[in-house]
Parts: sequence; C-alpha cells; structure tokens
Amino acid sequence: MTKKKKLRYKKLKFLLLLLILIGLGLGFKSWNNPKNHPDKQSGKSDTLINESASEQKVKIKVGGYYDLLAVKADALVAGREFPIVGQKTVGQFFKKNQEVTLSPNAEVELVPSQFDKITVVNNEIRLTDSGNYLIGKQFSAGDYELSLAGPVTVRDSLQLIVQTFSGKTKQEFSLSSGTDKLSLTVSKNSFLRIKMGLNQDLAVILKAK
Repeated sequence: MTKKKKLRYKKLKFLLLLLILIGLGLGFKSWNNPKNHPDKQSGKSDTLINESASEQKVKIKVGGYYDLLAVKADALVAGREFPIVGQKTVGQFFKKNQEVTLSPNAEVELVPSQFDKITVVNNEIRLTDSGNYLIGKQFSAGDYELSLAGPVTVRDSLQLIVQTFSGKTKQEFSLSSGTDKLSLTVSKNSFLRIKMGLNQDLAVILKAK
C-alpha cells in the first residue's frame, strides 16, 4: 500500500469514526429528550370561545402542552377535550390544527404548561388537578405510596395512569376511598396522568418511601 493510499485510508477511518460518534450523540440526545418531550413542545396562550347555542368545533393554532381552565359553559363540561366548568386540566397535549369541540356558550383559557416543580410538604406531594404531571421535573422519580385526601365520599373514584410522552400506557389503576393506598414506582421521561371525578375537593397524595 502506497503512502497516499494509507493516508486516504486513515482519513476514511477517521470520518467513519466521527460519523459513528455523531450518531451515538444524537441517539443519546433523542433518548434523553424523546419525541413530544415537553421541552420541545411550547404552546401559545389563547382563549377558545363558543358564543353559539350549539356545540362548535375549533382548531388549536399552535401545538404543545397546555394548562386548561374551563371558565364557563352551558353544560357541566366546557367540551369533549376540556374540564368541568371551574376546574383545571394540566399538561394537556394538542397537535397543531387539532380539531376540538366546545360546548354551547363555552370559554376555555389555554396557557402553555410550565411543569413547575411541586413543593414537598411533610414528605408529601399533593396533586389537585386532572392532567399530566411530568416525572423527574415536577417531582422526583422513585418509589411512592399513593392515597386520596378528602373529604372522600363512597361515590368518589379517580384513575391514575403512568404513560409515555407518546401516550402509551405503562400502568393503570384507580383510587376509590380514603383508606386505599397504592405503591408505585415512577421513572423519568414519563407522565403520571390523573383523571379526577366530580369532587373538586379531592387530592392525590404521593408520599416518598
């Protein structure tokens, strides 16, 4: 092999190694910040209004994660994708131009989700709204004991779902009394999704083990 061929071979080897390193770097970045990660999806504040006496479909202008406040509506809920009037849903993801349905005379405020860290009081985390809570940012990954805080009635029940950013369910369970306790291990880069019932005074309590 001539010197020129050896030099060319070394350059090709170096370029190949460089491409492999870049590929590994992008793969690691993708693993740490997967598709639909909240850090990638920033919405824009908006107010959705239906002033008619019938249901109305509207489109989401900017895709992203939103906190939703149902300001008013003729019906109990402000729409199929929206909360009970007076209640809030946090961390709700909408695609750009996604079509949603508003109830008659409904108004819903959309604010980009910040996923602010939740304050731990007496070793407990208190979650009071329906929606998605970002594990690893709002509270730490790890082992927790879950229970309901009340006042809790015999009719009260809520769903809890651990899911990926793409919406794939990893675990699903429910709490239906003030004495129920569940053990749960949650990991980073996932959501704890809560579906509250009609009782606005309920809260989910997470206590680190």
